[in-house]
Order: sequence, then structure tokens, then C-alpha cells
Amino acid sequence: MKSTQLDAAINPADALRDIGCVMQPDPRSAHFSVIEHDQARQATLQDRIDTMAPYALNPAVPESVRVHFETAKNLYVYARFVYRFHPVAEQQALATLEFALRERLILLGAIKRDDKQVRGLRKLLKVALARGLIGNDRFLNREGWALGIAKHRFSLEQIAKMGRLGLTEMEVDDSTVVPTQKDLNHDWIGAFIEALPGIRNSYAHGTDMLHPTVIRTFEIVCDLVNQLFTPRS
Repeated sequence: MKSTQLDAAINPADALRDIGCVMQPDPRSAHFSVIEHDQARQATLQDRIDTMAPYALNPAVPESVRVHFETAKNLYVYARFVYRFHPVAEQQALATLEFALRERLILLGAIKRDDKQVRGLRKLLKVALARGLIGNDRFLNREGWALGIAKHRFSLEQIAKMGRLGLTEMEVDDSTVVPTQKDLNHDWIGAFIEALPGIRNSYAHGTDMLHPTVIRTFEIVCDLVNQLFTPRS
């Protein structure tokens, strides 16, 4: 990949593109793969679009918030060409969540547009939770997330078992793992209140860190924003 930047200290993939390579995939995109018919293949641009397609905000969500989120999704798609668009996409998604929280609470009269006392993602999430606008029982994939906790615990248990037996490898089957009631009752919102603002702030204030959380963040933001504007049934 060529670049108009000549500074040897900057990887050409991270520097300004020239006209000859602006539409070429970032070299790091070659490391992305998908499983199809039990076989791994290199991910395509269409795969990126398909990855973002399920994260759709409901029509009840204000258009301004939906457009904000679509921008984040487009940034993820274009990260195929500029790898470092991944954190920009995640930052935009988290900014969408903060934007949606503020707009919903303003509509309810819970805060004023010029309110200086309630600002920032953490505080807004806490207010929305207290108002019953979001809830752990309303997450669409909470059972899948609980299964993820159970499988992670199972994996750690198998690693510990290998250590006890002095093994360097062991065949493991997690297909029978089921989440416990504690897993199912996990306080996801409490965890998000603690974690999401930190990720957002690290991006907002400048960082060279690339969090491995982009897709998960899109799932969380999409669900929370839809909860905000969907009355409880």
C-alpha cells in the first residue's frame, strides 16, 4: 500500500492514502474471516455490510438519532479500507447512545436541554435506569450473553484442569454448557454503566488503544436505544 506520507515512522497503512490505493482494503483486513459451511474464508466488503445490517433502530427512535447510528455503522463498513476507523466507529456508536439518552430524557421532561447537572454517559444511563426506561429483563440477547459467561467459566475450568494434570493440550467440548440462574440474572446494565463510559472517554480524549469490543458495542447500543423509545408491553 502506497501513501502520500513519506515519514518512515508511520506505517503506510496508517498514513494518508494516495489516489492509487484509496479504495484498496487495508492490509489488516486480510486477517478477518468468516465461517461458511464449516469452512473459514476471508471476509468481504459484503460481509461487513451484512454484519451491521441486524443493528437497526426502531422507527419510534427519532430520525436524528437513527442517522447518528447509521453513521457509526458506515464507519465500521469503511474500516475495511482504513483499519483505524474501528475505534472511530465504536466512539460514534457510544456517542449515539449518549445522544439518544439525552433526547429521550428531555422529551420526558426529566432534564432540560441546558441542564449542566446531568451530563455524561454514566449519569444519563443511571437516570434512564431509575426512570424505568431501560432494564436487564428487556435485553433481546440476555440468554446468549449469559451463555457466553457460562462458556467462559467452563473454559477457565478446563485450563485449570490442564494445569492440575500437567497437560499442554486437551480436547474440549462446550456444546453442553448451560448458564446458571446467576448467569441469567447478571446485572448487564450495571456492568455497562461501569464499562461503556470508560471506553467512550478513552476515545474522546485521544488514545492509541484499539478495543476488541466494536461489534459487541453496536449490539448493546442498538438494544439500549430501542429500549429507550419502546414502551414496556
